[in-house]
Amino acid sequence: MDANNITILCVDDEEIPRTLRKLILQKQGYRVVAAASGAEALGVLDGVDINLVLSDQMMPGMTGTELTKFVKAMRPTMPVILISGVNEIPADAGYADRFISKVGGPELLFKTVAEVLAEYGISTT
Repeated sequence: MDANNITILCVDDEEIPRTLRKLILQKQGYRVVAAASGAEALGVLDGVDINLVLSDQMMPGMTGTELTKFVKAMRPTMPVILISGVNEIPADAGYADRFISKVGGPELLFKTVAEVLAEYGISTT
């Protein structure tokens, strides 16, 4: 499966970071569906074939770790990456496959997405 056949659900309550992340992932060849909240993301998961969830940690209503718990309960084999501007790892971040800092920039994001997909047997080449 190449990147063009991989769909990432990008979740962030802030429009600019969500849009930027969507655009840079699309430039890498991924299909990207965006959601503005954890609740919206769960709705998307019900109707769209998603290969990986990339979620911001700090969101009102439902944090990224709370979203991850719901996702893993619904689909235990769904890869989930949490991303945050706060470098302190939350106590329940262990539900996610990875927790990365926004400070790491696009290269860390691309590398982490590829690594996590590979861990689930999903090749990007």
